[in-house]
Amino acid sequence: MLRSNFLSEIRKTIGLAIPVIIGNIGQTLISVTDNIMVGKLGANALGAAGFSGGIFYVFFLFGVGTLAPLAALFAQSHGRDQHHEGGDLLRHSVLAAIIISGLLMLLLWKGRPLLYQMGQDPSVVDLSIDFITYLIVSLFPALLFQAYKQFTDGIGKTQIGMYVMLVAIVTNIAGNIIFINGLFGFPTMGLNGSGLATLLSRILTAILMMIYVHKHPQFQKYFAERWWRAVEKGQLQKIFRLGIPNGLTYIFEVGAFTFSSIMMGWLGAAALAAHQIALNIATISFLVTVGIGTAGSIRVAFEISQGRRNGAHLAGRVAILLGASYMLFSTLLVFSFREQLAQIYTTDPEVIHFTILFLGVAAAFQFFDGIQAVAVGVLRGMQDTKLPSILAFIAYWLIGLPLGYSLAFKVDWKGLGIWWGLFTALAFMAISLDPAF
Repeated sequence: MLRSNFLSEIRKTIGLAIPVIIGNIGQTLISVTDNIMVGKLGANALGAAGFSGGIFYVFFLFGVGTLAPLAALFAQSHGRDQHHEGGDLLRHSVLAAIIISGLLMLLLWKGRPLLYQMGQDPSVVDLSIDFITYLIVSLFPALLFQAYKQFTDGIGKTQIGMYVMLVAIVTNIAGNIIFINGLFGFPTMGLNGSGLATLLSRILTAILMMIYVHKHPQFQKYFAERWWRAVEKGQLQKIFRLGIPNGLTYIFEVGAFTFSSIMMGWLGAAALAAHQIALNIATISFLVTVGIGTAGSIRVAFEISQGRRNGAHLAGRVAILLGASYMLFSTLLVFSFREQLAQIYTTDPEVIHFTILFLGVAAAFQFFDGIQAVAVGVLRGMQDTKLPSILAFIAYWLIGLPLGYSLAFKVDWKGLGIWWGLFTALAFMAISLDPAF
């Protein structure tokens, strides 16, 4: 019986995770294709896209992280067959997305002049100002899409968000080709064409999700009550109480890796290039565990809604086991082929040398990264987002980065020191979070 339940839980978790993983990889693919096409415009355009896009991404990720715990709330209402509760939660989720996007858009808009104070080439900043304007406007439809995606994910329909993301990939690529180069009668927009393509693809994803959810017969039971009615303050407070700590968890982690890149830049261009290559390879594996973590949060929340504590515990353990197992496989793969992986990205001998060194550490920390990424998701399913946020701040900003700096510049381990600092942070997170579940 136990073995049967275990295998059944594996199938359920994988079934939920695969569409989320494909969607995550699709989002990364959009970024990759953007960079490839913008790169043809020259170093300034690519630099502007990276500079302004990196700043925007921090705010965007906070918004996504704030909405991420909604999937678990939807899973619980779905598990209790409380369709009116799910519909009401969706209504408040949309309102939360509007509030968050409005505040973040205002901050980014007002902060644009500060781009000139960040020590960048003025010609790069000039391009960045216009480009980031398109990204700022795209924040509203992007978070609106996320609100609806958390709903469909939470009720077990994770494939819907995946299909919409695949449409976004095609739309974004086509938009880049048309607007950057001025095809079919459109003006040649260069870098701004890429920004416009991003904006239009995000508007399309939001519209598609809204139409599908509101018009498809399978969802009509969630809209039995009038959509536009009084806002329940308690519902919004619950969304933000769970969401803001989770958004901060995302920021603490991404901010730490961003600052590690800044420190690596102090060691020279070759070390920084190798660092970016190693991070890119590690991110691909990380996206898989994020998908497993999302599936784990949904399964745990659903089991809790059914009053099955043992089932929730099994769901969480299976998700963590799947994440750790995948990352163990990824560890062996990256370590065994680190030289070949480095050579895919560059032919520069010095960059290849550093990349091989960094990938050795990256391979080592992936196991811990898998455990902590899934554990954060599982705890979201239990509506615990504060503990991961606190631990993330301690792990990255009080342990990992200070240790990395000391090893790199005091002990003179250089780039390897920074990577061992990141390794320590992820190990601390994994070891601290696992007992919490």
